[in-house]
Amino acid sequence: MCTSTHIQLLAIIKKMKLDNNYFLGKTSNKFNIEYGTISLINYNKPVSEEWHYHENFHLSLILQGGNLESRKKGDIQVSTGKVLFYNEGELHCNKHTLFPSKNLNIELSNDFFKNNDIYLDCNKLSNKTPFSSYFKLINIYHELSINDLHTSNSICNILYTLFTYEEVKNKPNWLEKLIEIIEDRWNEFIPLQELASILNVHPVTISKYFRRYQHGTIGDFMRIVKLKRAFTFLLNSEDSITEIAYNCGFSDQSHMTKVFKAYVGFTPKGIRLIS
Repeated sequence: MCTSTHIQLLAIIKKMKLDNNYFLGKTSNKFNIEYGTISLINYNKPVSEEWHYHENFHLSLILQGGNLESRKKGDIQVSTGKVLFYNEGELHCNKHTLFPSKNLNIELSNDFFKNNDIYLDCNKLSNKTPFSSYFKLINIYHELSINDLHTSNSICNILYTLFTYEEVKNKPNWLEKLIEIIEDRWNEFIPLQELASILNVHPVTISKYFRRYQHGTIGDFMRIVKLKRAFTFLLNSEDSITEIAYNCGFSDQSHMTKVFKAYVGFTPKGIRLIS
C-alpha cells in the first residue's frame, strides 16, 4: 500500500517531467524525423529554474548565450558552442540564463536506438572529440534551413555517425595540455617546434599520437578551433565577415571561406543567412 508520503513524492516527480518535445524556451522551428524531433529553442526572457527532466534522451548545441546548469553530479558552465547530452529522466535545472540564448535540441526516443541497433552511452558521447560532435550538429542545423525531401535522411545519417564510439585508452599525459594551449591561443598559428618545447615532447611524437587520439592533424585541429570561434561571431555579432576572418586568425575572408567549405560544407555567408 502506498503511504501519503509516497503519493506526494510521486506527484512531485510527475510534476518535474516535461512533455515530449517540450522545452522551457520558445520553439522557433521544429522538424520531425522517425523516432525523434529537432527543435530550435529561443530564450528571450526568464523561464522556470525548477528541477525537471525529459522522458527521452536528448542533446543540445548552444548556438547563442548560455547558463549555469545543475545536475546531480555538480554544476556545468554552459556557453556558446557547448554540446550537452541528457539521459532519459536525467534531472537538471538551469539558472543565470543569458538573454538572448538559442539552442539546437534533438530529442530521440528509445525506438530510434533500438531499431537502428545503436547502443546509447552518454559518457562515451561526452568523451568523444568535442569538435567531432560540434560540427555534426552544425551540419544538422544547416539541414534545417535546406528542408527538402533529403533533409530527414541526411539528419538521420549524421546522427548515426554521432552515436559511434571508439575505445580510447592510454592517452598521453601531455595531450590535454596541448589541446588547452591551442584553444587558449585560438587566433594564433603556433609552430609545432614551439609546442614541442613547451611540452618537452619530441615533435614527431606529438604528431603521431595527436593524429591517433584526435583523428586529425594538429593543423586540422587549429583550423577547427578557429572555425568554431568564427561560427560564434557569425551568429552573435554584427562584425563583417572580413573582420571576423582577421580576428579569428585567418589570412583573409577568402581563406576563411575556403576552410569553412572544406570542413563544414558551406560558407560563412550561408551561416549568416540561416541565423
